[in-house]
Amino acid sequence: MTINYKKEIIIRSIKIFDIGFITTLYIVLGVILAIICDKYFSKFDKYEEEKKPIWQIILEIILYAWFIGIVVYFVRNLVPLIPFPLTGVYGFEHLKVKEVTSASAFLITFIYLQENYQDKLKYLRSKILV
Repeated sequence: MTINYKKEIIIRSIKIFDIGFITTLYIVLGVILAIICDKYFSKFDKYEEEKKPIWQIILEIILYAWFIGIVVYFVRNLVPLIPFPLTGVYGFEHLKVKEVTSASAFLITFIYLQENYQDKLKYLRSKILV
């Protein structure tokens, strides 16, 4: 069994480029969707939150987490539909790269950039830890 080192190096180089491509797609989508969500969902208002019972705040956080899960599902199924320009070069298969269906970069970016959701979580934490 002989190993074609040139082909291996090219395939691995394409894979590394593909991982960067996928990560960039997920981060860009995370930034865009986080900005949209922060813009269109209600702004965090500490004085309004203080009027709510703790169970309502927890329920709102759970419902928003549910929404986040649904958004992640759609994005994770959208990204594999975006063509990779080097698919087929030296037999490289874009859809076999595990990062294509791993939306962790998206999830981290999406949650981290939603200031209203973060503020609500911090507020709940401060109420529980008191």
